Amino acid sequence: MNSVRKALVVLETVADLQPVGVSELAVHLKQPKSSVQRALETLHEAAWIRPASGERTRWELTFRASRLARKAGNHFGLREAALPVMEQLRRETGETIHLAVLDESEIVLIERLESPHAVRHVEPLGGRAPVLVTATGKAMLAQMPEADIERIYSEAVKADSQASAVSAALPLGELLVELRGIASRGYATTASWRDGVFATGAAISGPDRRPIAAISISTPAARATAEARTTHAELIVAAVSQIAEHLN
Repeated sequence: MNSVRKALVVLETVADLQPVGVSELAVHLKQPKSSVQRALETLHEAAWIRPASGERTRWELTFRASRLARKAGNHFGLREAALPVMEQLRRETGETIHLAVLDESEIVLIERLESPHAVRHVEPLGGRAPVLVTATGKAMLAQMPEADIERIYSEAVKADSQASAVSAALPLGELLVELRGIASRGYATTASWRDGVFATGAAISGPDRRPIAAISISTPAARATAEARTTHAELIVAAVSQIAEHLN
């Protein structure tokens, strides 16, 4: 446990001083360079830090560390900011509204407002779904750097639970083209994840313009007329902008 505590202290210090070298860390922490170096090697192997500018003499946080920070910070105010806007969206569309966050290569549903219609689509709270073929998943991917998209795609392919979803997903090259279109128009759609369901999703951006969550409008395909799809797209783009303003 002592070694874990030391590694976490080193990680926190790297975050404060990055990019930073082992000598500076040792002086700052008043620890032997050999002890700090071991902690750095452990953190590097676990992908929490990386060499700054490719040089192993100075270190900085990786995307994994910053993603954890966003998860911890954003969830506190996310529901509070999103729920009033989601309620307005439900009133305007009469459909089910879902709020989801990204966890590795899956999305996780953290909030839901159900449609008043007898025939409606509802996903279970806490339920997981593939990021590659869902409207919320694609909306979040579309706001990420290409390197992160490729990493998540690779993780999804390797995950056994994703096997059926990956087989239905586009090849990486085609997916990247689709994501560029999604980024341009501000929303994603899908009718392939759940039979008989049409979903429109858009990502909620943080201050760094990276996605922290996404919302979707889920409707039975029979109600997804061309007019309804256009309206849902316009409303959801406005909705995520409102939520982002409250968060930022």
